[in-house]
Amino acid sequence: MKTNLLILIYAFITFQAYAQISGIKGKIVDNQGPLPGVSIKIEGTSIGTSTDVNGEFRLSNIKQGNYPLLISFIGYSSHRQNITLESPEINNIGIVQLSSNQNELNIVDITVNQSRRATEARALNMQKMSNRIVNIIASDGIGKLPDRNAGEAVQRIPGVVLERDQGEGRFISLRGLPAEWSSSTINGNRIPTAEEQTTSRSTAFDFFPSELIQFVEVSKAITPDMDGDAMGGTVNFITKTSPDKKTFDVSLGGGYNDYARGEIYSANILYGNRTKNDRFGFIVNGNIWNRDWATHNYEPRFSGHKIARMELRDYYGTRRTLGFNGAADYKLGPNSKIFVRGIYGSLNDNEKHNKLRLRYEKNRADAQSINNELITRLYGGDIGGEFELDANTSLNIQLSHYNNNFNYGNIPNKDFPSYLIVQYNQENVGYTGLDDEKMASYLIDGGNIDPSSPQTLLPNANAVNDNSKYRFNSVQMEVHHINETDRIIAQVDLKRKINSRLELKVGAKYRDKLRTERYELPTWVWDDKGGTQPAPLYTELNLESKPNTDAYMQNIGKQFVGIFPQFIKTQDIAGFFNQHRDNLKIDSANSSLIANGVQTGSNFDVYEKHTSGYAMMTFNASDKLSFVGGLRAEHTNLKVEGWLYEAVEGQPNYRGKLTPQTKKNNYTVLLPMLHVKYTPMEVLNLRMAATKTFSRPDFGSLVAGGSYKVQDNTFFYGNPGLVPIKSYNLDFMGEYFLDNVGAITAGAFYKLIQDPIFQGSQFYDQFEGKENVRVMQDQNGEDAHVAGFEIGISKKLDFLPGFLSGFGINTNYTFVRSKMQIIGREDKTRIPGQANSLFNIALFYENNRLQTRLALNNKGANIVAFGADASYDEYFDKNTTMDANISYRANKRILIFAEANNLLNTRFKYYLGVPERPSQVEYYGIRGQIGVKFSL
Repeated sequence: MKTNLLILIYAFITFQAYAQISGIKGKIVDNQGPLPGVSIKIEGTSIGTSTDVNGEFRLSNIKQGNYPLLISFIGYSSHRQNITLESPEINNIGIVQLSSNQNELNIVDITVNQSRRATEARALNMQKMSNRIVNIIASDGIGKLPDRNAGEAVQRIPGVVLERDQGEGRFISLRGLPAEWSSSTINGNRIPTAEEQTTSRSTAFDFFPSELIQFVEVSKAITPDMDGDAMGGTVNFITKTSPDKKTFDVSLGGGYNDYARGEIYSANILYGNRTKNDRFGFIVNGNIWNRDWATHNYEPRFSGHKIARMELRDYYGTRRTLGFNGAADYKLGPNSKIFVRGIYGSLNDNEKHNKLRLRYEKNRADAQSINNELITRLYGGDIGGEFELDANTSLNIQLSHYNNNFNYGNIPNKDFPSYLIVQYNQENVGYTGLDDEKMASYLIDGGNIDPSSPQTLLPNANAVNDNSKYRFNSVQMEVHHINETDRIIAQVDLKRKINSRLELKVGAKYRDKLRTERYELPTWVWDDKGGTQPAPLYTELNLESKPNTDAYMQNIGKQFVGIFPQFIKTQDIAGFFNQHRDNLKIDSANSSLIANGVQTGSNFDVYEKHTSGYAMMTFNASDKLSFVGGLRAEHTNLKVEGWLYEAVEGQPNYRGKLTPQTKKNNYTVLLPMLHVKYTPMEVLNLRMAATKTFSRPDFGSLVAGGSYKVQDNTFFYGNPGLVPIKSYNLDFMGEYFLDNVGAITAGAFYKLIQDPIFQGSQFYDQFEGKENVRVMQDQNGEDAHVAGFEIGISKKLDFLPGFLSGFGINTNYTFVRSKMQIIGREDKTRIPGQANSLFNIALFYENNRLQTRLALNNKGANIVAFGADASYDEYFDKNTTMDANISYRANKRILIFAEANNLLNTRFKYYLGVPERPSQVEYYGIRGQIGVKFSL
């Protein structure tokens, strides 16, 4: 009887509690569409939230009664309304439209100008309301500068470093740490990698157009519901989703590259809509960017600090980037929906490469004619649902699949898709100014080579430009294929609102990954069939002068004018191999093959299964103070398949013993995290985060054996004994939000890094039968430390009178210092990839129709590879780039734009030990385009 009575009392109390609890939901928009990151608060309480990317919000577990609701958004007038909650049902306030606080504009100008300010305000408010330390940029902010791929889109955020290839952004790193220590994701999923001669986990984004992006989130400190392999942080690219209303945009552009003396064109089309009942929405977005490009480059090859040869290179080619993004969603109810998303990105790069190698140590000159097509393709997508289980509980489920593939095109043919080299040599050049070892040296090493304008050391300008002196040497081809597939990614997240202050979230994620790599570099020599069929003379081939030959490196001197021989015409490089196939045979002893043990480290399969789970709590202690904390656990199950090569006594190297190898490893990391956010006033956030993150070893680092890159004369060896890197992170950030869409930010950070992995490097005069060779191997080091601070300001100078009020500034500066101990060296050095300082500054002018922006980006020098001592450390030198953009909105539907990149024709330089010892110098020239965008 007592038991039954207790049950009845409990049921009555529960019913009464639920009967007295209610909630609020709604959607916030402006005249352009949904507003994410809008602050929703019940004044005088700690109850509050923010809108999601669709502009929707929900407050639950609120006692019934009358409440004053405050809706605020940077750059917009606040909205207040009284809410009466009289039933346990969620009270829908419907759609609330906010207005810009630029009341002085007339109606037409507001429509034109708000379209630019609106997405900036969206990004800034999302940053303001976030529960973690994050920077956000929106599609409009990306479009204000000529950033044509996803990597370039984020280079202007504080602490972001962009690594370039042929002048275009490629890899992203955060706060001066190596790119592989940061996580790059699309819609929250880390993207598989597949890059030429790259075995790291860092994602190259030169294949992914910026036009497909809606928002970019750069998280400096992550939360437990995010993947934990993100030591530097996470860069998340959020693709465009279905709009609230019909949207149809088309843009066309054309331009010119001054080094290539070639054309550029681009086109983008976007169409999206939603049904009248608001249930179904979709978007499709396609993009093409085609451009001619060119690079001028010289690279010495060292023996110690002496120069054994000087390579004079130029590259000419055509790149085509294609992108597609499609998404659709169907609303099952007011707060439940199912969705599907798909993306595709590709980069095709067809290049001709003319290389003259001045072989001082051999008294020889090599003329290499090179042709190849590099093809990178990514595709994948997600299918999932967001479900409201009850007024306080939501469940998100998602399944994903992504595939990234790299291979060479069918040059010379489909049986040998490769990076193809045809080499002819000239003997007995007669170089001048060499030492007793037939080497040259820079001035700093006692030689006569000027590092700012290196001499050729040729006896005269015509010493190596006579085609008749060249004789056939070899055909070389790099045959390379990489594929990384996330075969299945399954994710589930459950969120429960306990009361108006406390929210719990738990989830799990599973990823099944396969990474494969195949690489060989056969060298083909001439078979003259017993002397009856000699190799063709160079002069018998279809030759042509280098494009713009007298313009090569003109910005550093005229010593290269007239020195070059001709090179094989592009279309005939593949033809040489196909025509003479019967007279070409592989030199098995001197090639880089699996069979002779040279490429065992570049032929492997990596199977990884990642299983993770987390529990996270969000607690609003008051309307000013909130906490986010929790624990994430990540387990990695690893299997690597490769080859063990053993030489057989008395047999040539290509008749060694190859044995299949399988290695396994398993490890689990626990990642506690805590975020504190204090908002003493509406426009000020003070944040602190204490987190632990980690980084899995790169794929190439896990493989036993090694590989040899002929083009770089470098051996790379794997290290299966590596352990994952762990990082203990402490971050502080202050954010002060200004009127009219602006902010001042300042922060500091510290990282204690355990078991850092770095690439060691050492030169050998002789190694494995090769001369003047570099040997590189990844290694774990002792604990490392990283510390720094960053500051930034974004402000339109609207306090100035008249015309001057249209000017504004965006600028930021990051200061970083690090220290690590390398095994085998007594000195302490900085972490690879860490630059001491980074800064960006952009000056802009905006009025109702005209928008101009001039942006400068600077990065300090950083180490890319370590040597036996500091004088052999290789650095990427400091550099400063400048870009510009101007646009004019003729009316609501037409925008005319012009853009230019690399206005300073910045030198990109690597050096050995000190800047006076360059190891690679290259220039890319200026490129630009003009175009028009139609909003139909």
